[in-house]
Amino acid sequence: MIKRVEVNYRGIFQKMLGKYIGSDIVQIATRMGKVAFSNGRYSDAPERNGIPCKYFAFVSPDLSEEELEAECGAKLDIDEADVSIVVDDTMVKGVEPWGWHGVRPINEKVREKGCLLVVSRHPHDHLLQFIGKKPYSYRLATLEGGASLAGLWVYKDDLTRERVLGALAAVDPGIIAIEAVEAYLLDKTKDARRAQAAREAYEATLRRTRIVTPEEGIDWPHEVPILPKWHEFEETGVVVRSVPRGFQLGPRGQARNDAFKRGTTKTHRPVVRFDLCIKCTLCWLDCPDECFDPTDDGLFDVDYEVCVGCHKCAAVCPIPECIVMVDELKFTDDKSPWEAYTKSPQAYIEWAELKKGKERIAYPHVTGQGVNITEGTTVPPKVAAV
Repeated sequence: MIKRVEVNYRGIFQKMLGKYIGSDIVQIATRMGKVAFSNGRYSDAPERNGIPCKYFAFVSPDLSEEELEAECGAKLDIDEADVSIVVDDTMVKGVEPWGWHGVRPINEKVREKGCLLVVSRHPHDHLLQFIGKKPYSYRLATLEGGASLAGLWVYKDDLTRERVLGALAAVDPGIIAIEAVEAYLLDKTKDARRAQAAREAYEATLRRTRIVTPEEGIDWPHEVPILPKWHEFEETGVVVRSVPRGFQLGPRGQARNDAFKRGTTKTHRPVVRFDLCIKCTLCWLDCPDECFDPTDDGLFDVDYEVCVGCHKCAAVCPIPECIVMVDELKFTDDKSPWEAYTKSPQAYIEWAELKKGKERIAYPHVTGQGVNITEGTTVPPKVAAV
């Protein structure tokens, strides 16, 4: 028997977290007398910041090390997961990893009666409005917390690692047991609070696990490409079409490759108060992914299918509250914000302030410190000046 665990994380920012969770599972399972190993899949270059990636852990109570590695070691992906761990809840909207094709549901690999374990402050029903339906029942568990984003290869030691181990023991004790988790953490770190964090997460996850039926979730809106088999390629070769060029103003106005949309890499998205914009062009000039589209009225629309949530636009904007980064799970679509504003400025401003809320999220200049959260202010509308 083989138990399979996948850890879904965001490239670079959570690479060490994913690696540590995978290796901890192996060491704990080994202490329990089982055979286990872990490996990872991509995320090794800065240009992949935020892209969905995976670490795997495989545990068996009855196979030899050679048999387990022969069965699981050479595959790019797994066919099914007993537990799929998601350390950034915004990935429930779908993942588009560079090593695969199409926007895929986060629970794609979760087997029948398996578990999707998500680090999130959102309730189950909120997450399920983004997760694709399965033809069978599985479990959804949430571990309260936010995305542990730190920076380039810098590990943020905020007990997320220990808490995930405790949660994993709660959803599938056949992989690792909570007593073994506690003993491992005490022995390795000599820090009782780490073992306590794992135990508290274990107990909380037991209370925050529910069964998801085939009727729950959404009909997956994204087409998943079917890759041709080797024998299906034409002998005459293939045609690689060029990227269509376009330079018109307005939404989707800039020339972009429609086959390379990196919107699934973002944890936060910018919300723009167009009535506050002074048309300085800094967001458009500084955006590394060119997701801002000039419009014929001097403003700049946002293409959320291209935005990676890097915070650059909010950092360079000179006007307070004009561009604010907001939790990606507050949004259910990628529609043009500029079009909504031009249709009804007052309604858009009210919508923008509702989405922004009171918290203001920003990355600090020194990496390894997660995010800074401050309290924002509400600026009165200036629609008369537009």
